[in-house]
Amino acid sequence: MSGGTNLLISVAVLVVPLVVTAVVCTFVVRRVRREPRRLSNAYWLLAAAVLLGNAVATLGFAGSNPVLGTIVLLTVTSPLLALVFAVFLILNGAVMLRRERVSLRNSLSLLAGLLIVVLLAVAVPVMLTGPVWLRALWILCALAAYFLAFQFVAFLGYARLYRWLVRDRPADWVVVLGSGLHGSAVPPLLADRIRAGMTELDRRGARMLVLSGGKGDDERLAEGEAMRRWAVDHGADPALLRAETASRTTEQNLRLSDELVRGDPDPAGPGLIVTSDYHVFRAAVLARRLGVDAQAAGAPTAGYYWPSAVLREFVAILREHRVVNAVLLVLIAVPAPLALLAVASG
Repeated sequence: MSGGTNLLISVAVLVVPLVVTAVVCTFVVRRVRREPRRLSNAYWLLAAAVLLGNAVATLGFAGSNPVLGTIVLLTVTSPLLALVFAVFLILNGAVMLRRERVSLRNSLSLLAGLLIVVLLAVAVPVMLTGPVWLRALWILCALAAYFLAFQFVAFLGYARLYRWLVRDRPADWVVVLGSGLHGSAVPPLLADRIRAGMTELDRRGARMLVLSGGKGDDERLAEGEAMRRWAVDHGADPALLRAETASRTTEQNLRLSDELVRGDPDPAGPGLIVTSDYHVFRAAVLARRLGVDAQAAGAPTAGYYWPSAVLREFVAILREHRVVNAVLLVLIAVPAPLALLAVASG
């Protein structure tokens, strides 16, 4: 083989990955900017980051792919990280149950932490002395836990990035999602949402603030009306306020508020959904699915309440994409235990 051919091959080996990296990164940036309300953007961004890390290593700026190195490091240290995370969840769960009423939804962080501790505690005795079927079961649970942990990190990381991506997008209208009243009084969590909605109304130069929520069975008046009164009492211009008072779910909040806005005599542009910070990304995903032209922003939430609330949002996201997640879970978690059982029985 001639020296010229070797040179061409060397150049191709160097250039082709760089070109592929540039194409993928350009595609991912355009995809995320065009529609940030997709969880799949998280996986495209990870793929672009791996390719970019490889390009950095190829050009000699690093000895090896820093992204893959970070992933390997996190994988190796994952048992310790899982234990620390489990302890945090258990402590948070105890605080959550002390400050809120006892219920399954308020117990999620505590239950998740206990499950992680149990999975870690039985690992050594099961793998060293347990029967084959029990080892296969533990491997199945461990792989399922890794899959869910990866999904959770992707969800949490991209949800944080999403809020940064849309922080300065224009909005012609703002809708505040209700979260329940205490009789006819606006509780602190809902007050924070309304306050954030009023701030976004001014900051983005919107022309309308929609307060959305119907009347619950234990409430004395429609939530949207109570929210409107609270906003007026705290300095909002009544001429800019609209109350949507028929909705009972987040989906109805978005549908009916969008209909209210579209029914206004002046043409409506893009909107902004204001909800609690843990609920922002799922509200944005739901708006996209419903065809509502609105991004989302968050109001602050009490620190002790946030972990359990985020876990609920994650479970809801899994449920909304249950077919895809079930297929992926089977493909990732089932083959290894089956192979172990097959080898043992052979």
